[in-house]
Amino acid sequence: AVLTPFDPVVWFRDRAERLFDFSYRIEIYTPANRRRFGYYSLPVLVGDDIVGRVDLKADRPTGRLLVQSAWWEHGAPRDAAEAVADRLRAAASWQGLETVSVSHWGDATDDIARMLGGAPRHDAGPIGPEALSPAEPDAPAEVAS
Repeated sequence: AVLTPFDPVVWFRDRAERLFDFSYRIEIYTPANRRRFGYYSLPVLVGDDIVGRVDLKADRPTGRLLVQSAWWEHGAPRDAAEAVADRLRAAASWQGLETVSVSHWGDATDDIARMLGGAPRHDAGPIGPEALSPAEPDAPAEVAS
């Protein structure tokens, strides 16, 4: 599951740290140059473990779920990428979006993009919808949901 910051699993920060060794802070009020995981990173729960974080944005005009960053938690199994990709496809679907696009920011982007059938962007450009234009030759991974 992709968890919101208000999910009981992570809402009580001390409990999340004790149970999952997971320190969570949403970075919407953190200046952009000081953010570690992204504007609105969300924990990803696979089975009984929080395996990573993703910063998602719905780009409704293009019908894409943008994975603006993706990060593994310490000790997360790399084979969790398939489960994370499945959850991202489901998130796109319930938002009425047709594709999932993975940007270049984060240590989980390669693994997740591969499971989605593509490769992430690897340039130093901006993050956001304007950075993920499909007209660019090095466009992010996109897979129909």
